[in-house]
This record gives sequence, structure tokens and C-alpha cells, in this order.
Amino acid sequence: MSNRPITASKIRSADTTSQADLPTICVQPMATDLVQSTVKSIKRIPFAKIGFTLSLLVSVGSGAFLGRIIPINALDWGGLISGRKPQEVLIEGLGRKLDQPYQILVMGVDRVLDAPLGSPESFNGRSDSMLLIRLDPVSRAVNILSIPRDTQVPIPDYGITKINAANVYGGAKLAQEVVSEKLNGVQIDRYVRVDTQGLAALVDALGGIEIEVPKRMKYEDKTQKLNIDLYAGMQTLNGEQAEGFSRFRYDEEGDIGRIARQQLVLRAIKDKIANPSVVLHLPDLINVMQRHVDSDLSFDEMTAIATFAMTLKPDQIQTSSLQGRPSDPEEFRFSYWIVSPEDVDQALSNVFVTK
Repeated sequence: MSNRPITASKIRSADTTSQADLPTICVQPMATDLVQSTVKSIKRIPFAKIGFTLSLLVSVGSGAFLGRIIPINALDWGGLISGRKPQEVLIEGLGRKLDQPYQILVMGVDRVLDAPLGSPESFNGRSDSMLLIRLDPVSRAVNILSIPRDTQVPIPDYGITKINAANVYGGAKLAQEVVSEKLNGVQIDRYVRVDTQGLAALVDALGGIEIEVPKRMKYEDKTQKLNIDLYAGMQTLNGEQAEGFSRFRYDEEGDIGRIARQQLVLRAIKDKIANPSVVLHLPDLINVMQRHVDSDLSFDEMTAIATFAMTLKPDQIQTSSLQGRPSDPEEFRFSYWIVSPEDVDQALSNVFVTK
């Protein structure tokens, strides 16, 4: 596990030494007051990083204002001439550029109900989903590897168990160690934990997402407060429906089908966030992040990642799953997803970097 910071090219900084080479830009008092008040409000938000990310989209829709606050040398004029989309260039100019590859473990976790909402302890539930994400600004690609929650692993002091228990036994730190150990010492630079209620809250804050449901899905689990009742076809799903769609696994596809549906939901969320109309939902989105997300990403790191991610095309995002096999009924006391060394090699090959 690595704690190295993301290398981000700072376009603007409060440090005068970092602005020495930038041209002087005259900003009217009203614009200055707006910038200062925006920065102050962001600093008051515990999860200001996502608020700033979303504010990028607000700024993209305000061309006149952008012309006043983005230094001339921050824009990729050559890229514009060669055909790059103006939106991509503006986003990069307003934010910070990701200058090196980075690998992040993202976990969807069951919230610990007896812990205060939003506290670190509230995120120490079982990980319902695990994604290892590699962002590579050199090749301009994102690779997402889904790790089945039933993957069999050894956990120190707890023996052989499922990988989704690591977050319960030792929080994000142990989860990173266990995933890294299982995947040939894969490098993990940061983590993000989202509680299961966060997905539903995010989708509702965005006003729903467009998903093509492949078949009839109906299942109820009162212990998990899960009520899935969906019909086949293209439709706009609200938060509860999107959560049910992504968590459903009560068919012949099992956990592998569930992973594929989670990836569909992630793409739909990205498409919705990329829409300029997201500005209308900004207050709700910030509120969701405050209550439902835990991460060790810094403000600058999140900004660099968001700037990079928002300029990607759909074909630059590749998704895959950790291959393996379900254990036989008589093989173990519990059911597991059994992963061979060859499966791990295939998942990491020419994509993810090990320590």
C-alpha cells in the first residue's frame, strides 16, 4: 500500500511563488467576491472535495466567468486546434491535471447502524462491493476491476474467510492489505468507502439514472431492507430502484451478474454527472458526500482525479471482473469464490502495477 501523493499540476495556487510565471489577469470586484465566497463555503464542508468537483461543472457552463479566472497558459490551445472538445480543455484549465497513474480501492459497505452517521466507525461494515480502479493519464484510460465479495482469502488472526469481512475486522487499512496480498501485492494508493445507502441517495440527488433492465427482477429481503421489483426495459430508476438493481443476485448469474449490473450503474451515474444540468442538484450532492462517503483522498487529489475523469470518453473506461469459480457445496463450510493464481495474473496483466 502506497501513501504517495497524486502529482497534480496546480493551475492556480494561493502560494505567490507558484504564480510567478502566470500572466496577470484582471478580475472585477464582483467576480473576486464570488470566488472568495465560493472558496470559503467549500472550506466549511467536511467533504469539500466533491463539492469542488461538482463546482467544476458549474464553471464549465459559465464561459464568460471562466475567461476571467483561468490563466491563458492554463488552456490547451494546441489541443483545441487539433480537435479536442472545448469542454475538456476548460475542465482541465479550471482544475489540476493528473500527471501520473494512480490505483484506488473503492468499497461499497454496509453501514454500521449503531455508529453515528458519517463517522469513520459507521463505514466498518461488510463490503458489499469492491472495485480496484487504475487511472492512467499517460494512456488516458481508466481500468476498473470488480472483486467478488465472496472471494476466499486468508485474513491474519481470523483464518480463511470471505474478502468482504476484511473491512469489518480492520477497517479500510486491513481491507487494502488483504486485497493487495490476494492480488500479488498490487499497489493501492488510496481508498474510498461508500455506505450502501449512499448509492440510493446519490441517484436520488441526481434525479434518477437511465438503465435498461434486462429482465424481470423481483426479490424481498426484510433483514436487509431490500425490496426489488423491476420490469424489463429502458427506464429511469430512482435511488431505491438503482440500489436494488445493483444488489440483485438471485438468479443463475449470482454474484458475477450482480457485478455486471453494478458496472452499468456506475456508467449511468458518470453520464448523469457529466450533464451540465447537474448544477441544479449541487446542494443535494454535497449533502450526500458529507453523510455517506469516507476516503483518505485529499482535496487536491480528488480535484485532479475528477478533472481527469470528466474528460474521458466511454471507450476509455474498461471494466473487468476477477475470474474464478464457485466452490462446490461439499468443498467448504461456506460458499466461496475461488480464485487461482492464473486468474490473478490475468486480471493484473499489463494493467495494474504491483509493489
